[in-house]
Amino acid sequence: MSIKPSRKARLLTAILTAALILGTVLSGCGSSDNNKPADSKTESSSAASAIKDVTAADAVVAHSANFEIRKPIAAFLFNNTYNNRKEYAAYQGLDITKSLKEQYYNEESKITWFDVFMDETKRYIQQVLVLSEAAREDGITLDDGDLANVDLTIQNIRSAAEAVGMDFDKYILSVFGQGITEEMIREYAKMTTLTNKYYLKVYNGYTYTDADYEKYFEDNKTSYQYADFLQYNFSFSTDSEASADEAAQKAAKEKAKAYAEDLAQCKTPAEFKKYLLDYLKKNPNLSASIVTAGRELSESEKQQAIETDVENTAHSKYAYEVTSNAGKWIFDLARKENDTTVIENSNSYTVLMVTKTAYRDETISKNVRHILFTPASYKPSADSTDEAADAAALKKANEVYESWKNGEKTEDSFAELAYRFTDDTGSQQSGGLCKDVVEGQTVTEFNDWIFAPDRKPGDSGIVKTIYGYHILYFVGNGAPAWQISVDKILRKTNFDETYVELSEKYQVEYEEEALKTISEMEAQESSGTTHDESSTASTPAESQTSSASAESTAQ
Repeated sequence: MSIKPSRKARLLTAILTAALILGTVLSGCGSSDNNKPADSKTESSSAASAIKDVTAADAVVAHSANFEIRKPIAAFLFNNTYNNRKEYAAYQGLDITKSLKEQYYNEESKITWFDVFMDETKRYIQQVLVLSEAAREDGITLDDGDLANVDLTIQNIRSAAEAVGMDFDKYILSVFGQGITEEMIREYAKMTTLTNKYYLKVYNGYTYTDADYEKYFEDNKTSYQYADFLQYNFSFSTDSEASADEAAQKAAKEKAKAYAEDLAQCKTPAEFKKYLLDYLKKNPNLSASIVTAGRELSESEKQQAIETDVENTAHSKYAYEVTSNAGKWIFDLARKENDTTVIENSNSYTVLMVTKTAYRDETISKNVRHILFTPASYKPSADSTDEAADAAALKKANEVYESWKNGEKTEDSFAELAYRFTDDTGSQQSGGLCKDVVEGQTVTEFNDWIFAPDRKPGDSGIVKTIYGYHILYFVGNGAPAWQISVDKILRKTNFDETYVELSEKYQVEYEEEALKTISEMEAQESSGTTHDESSTASTPAESQTSSASAESTAQ
């Protein structure tokens, strides 16, 4: 049986898909003391006892020294790999109406589309096992808060099942696939938390100096450069009769060129805009805003439309590119502010004025801690209204906020409460910290509170967004935007290098025959996802931890 999941169910599917990519069912982690690393002899023995019947529903399909992944988990991963890539693959020749095993990606090499998606799935599986081994050796453990979050994950799935009126076990099968049980979900949710803690420790453990950032920027500056400019196009006549008349077309072209050259004589942005304002007042029929209005405008409306056109000539934060004539000119090393040029196109002349030559984004980011209370987590009962759930979330937010204000009122005490109460799993481990948040990155209400002109360190308050209620604690300014981008690249590069070393240290073996037994039904329906829906998933190496918590608020 397969159901079409609700929005909440699809959200849970996405969360659990990410969990699967970070961790999976471990035969050695089923004891009641899962927050402690198991004895190496016991786990090795468990992995060695892998099911050899490759046709079994719960056959082991991959294992490392101490951990293993069974077929239901692999089928679920394969399904999500397929759903995440199928639209792009369709451009490469994939026919989603046919069996993946019966159509070739590369016929000469006899590589089927099933092989393509399975290879990617195996890369995810390898990462799961490698990071699990690394976390185990590093002594990473789960505390009570971690285990409470695992319980909350299960409870959220139960709530989703109740919302669609299904038995819990049947709901799991319908949404997450044949063979997956509550215990499996619980175990890989634990491993997700475990491996994520390891990943965060490694990813955030790299340190860089200002000199490191500057050197990387200098070596790769074109990736981080922007420019500001004014631009206006003078089009030739497109009237069909004029186009047929060579003399008329030539005259229209010369007229447009003359206007363009006149505009290019302007020495300042103010002169540039003043020229265009006068030009459009004399030629209101050339105003894009007036033409597209679709009705006769009053004189004041025409004035406003023309002023809008003039303002629209300004372009800011134009990313570096030299593939166009405009880009080549704007980012030429000889360029100076207020330089102008005229570029001839097939049916127009473009006038450009540089208002700010190539620069890097020095916009200062902000650091803030938050505790998120989502109404779904505080819904009084399965049949409670959205209003009741919202009220319950607000009540809890106020209770926690008051307890903090009646206590030490420090950043550390706030972080402790964030770890205990936040529904934002992306920032829970860091005590609700959203670091280096760039303006416009988060939802409007969150963004406006952080970037309020009078905001100062130590400020706190409650803000409501589409995600629920956030208790906010303003930490202070963060790094400039360009440095944040460089920092992410450096950390990702370093983690990728670390992962290569880990993958060489911790070997993964696959039961190829067992992987081949994943059927088309499991591949296409195991998560209850229809062809027009897909779950999202990311690997630890693809994540950007430094801004993950802020992005989770923005998404």
